[in-house]
Amino acid sequence: MLNYKGIGLVLGLSIATACHAADEVESYYRTLATGEMKALAGIRGLAMAKNPEALARLGFVYEYGISVPVDVEKAINNYTQACDLGGYSGCYNARYFYQYASGVEKNPTLAQALADKANKDGIYVDAPTLNEMVDEIYTAKAAAMKEPSQRLAFLQMLMSYANTGNELLISRLGFTKSDIINLSEFWAKDNDPELTLLVGQLYEAGFAKVVNKDAIKMTWYRKAAELGQSDAQTILGILYATGEKGVKPDIQQALKWYELAAKQGNKDALTQLGELYYLGEQVDVDYAKAFKLFEGAKEQGSTLAWRYLGWMYTNGQYVQTDCKMAADYFDQGQSRVGRIEGFLATCEKDKQAREKAGNDLPALTLKHVGTFNGSKNDSYACQLHLQADTNRIGEVANMRVALNVINREGAVLKKNASFAPFGMNTLNRNLQGYEYNSFSNTTLLHIEDKAFCGVLTFEITDATAKINGKEVDVLKAGRLTLVQ
Repeated sequence: MLNYKGIGLVLGLSIATACHAADEVESYYRTLATGEMKALAGIRGLAMAKNPEALARLGFVYEYGISVPVDVEKAINNYTQACDLGGYSGCYNARYFYQYASGVEKNPTLAQALADKANKDGIYVDAPTLNEMVDEIYTAKAAAMKEPSQRLAFLQMLMSYANTGNELLISRLGFTKSDIINLSEFWAKDNDPELTLLVGQLYEAGFAKVVNKDAIKMTWYRKAAELGQSDAQTILGILYATGEKGVKPDIQQALKWYELAAKQGNKDALTQLGELYYLGEQVDVDYAKAFKLFEGAKEQGSTLAWRYLGWMYTNGQYVQTDCKMAADYFDQGQSRVGRIEGFLATCEKDKQAREKAGNDLPALTLKHVGTFNGSKNDSYACQLHLQADTNRIGEVANMRVALNVINREGAVLKKNASFAPFGMNTLNRNLQGYEYNSFSNTTLLHIEDKAFCGVLTFEITDATAKINGKEVDVLKAGRLTLVQ
């Protein structure tokens, strides 16, 4: 009688052992890639013990010349030995040399024999499709080996295949996720900005098992940005603006990288920078700058820029209110706002109401509506969710509130809260067209000290806002109430 529990235990141990060996091979390889030659002996030792991952990795080392001279004969020998150990790796890598006459004479018969040894278990692709994929991948590889300008396209092809449910297949065809990122890192040493960005993206997508993924990823993004890659510059801008992925918020750094990317016409940078100046949460509202940036972004195809421009034509921000143009811009930005029932009539009515508002000040309220705890990778312990409200139509922009945050023990933390514009219209819709209170807005306060993530009370020490275009000290004017 079969002991299924015993079989499961043996399989579990076998898988665990295989995973440990693969991790050990990868660790040796990464050390070798830094120029530490002692690590080569470690890989060789595992290869001599007939470890297929080690043999395949040695083939990789000699094929590309990772801290050693390129040696095609050794590469083929190691790939072939890996292939013979069950066909899980190395077969198509060795086939490549004979199929494309790379360093050896072309030998289609031997190439086919190697391909036939590849393990097809778990590969549910018919033979014609499989052959097409093999030809596509290795033709692209041959082009990349001859012409560096083709490297990016080849690696992006591999990344796409590995990310779309074909990881096992691509691995059997000779490119594990580790191989893809290792080759990308090796080629990126030539300081190609696009390849450098790709390495960061591969770390982000989890192609390497490393504990400090975010830090390594940031190193590659920063290098790509310094090499002038505009998408990398935009990524840095976003991370510094939001404080995500363990990056400490720094608006000056965010502006620096956004502006560098925007000068290159980067659509996302133009949009993100325009949004900063429109919302005014981290810099003062500047509708003139925002409008110019959104105009540039919409020419590059940014749907979000079209939406913001539609909003500005709705609210009369920097430009005169033009409800028909606003509706058209919302359509161009694939937003529902311009299609809501009675949009044109409500837009015109709001324009008249804003003009009649004059110098009358609204009544504003502020309250703490919740707390979001940060994850282990965030630069903050928690975020305090604050909400500001107005009681009537009239733009409230550049709202700045200085607060004393008081915890249960009576300790005080001084923080400043900023709010994006609100109260401009009565549409009760956000940019996408979904229901949203036009007379309300929220912000998040980053809190680094866990002691201020529990039960809290608040005191307002200062509060200002630009109401209908005029600077107002709303605290002194008695127009802001704190709701505890």
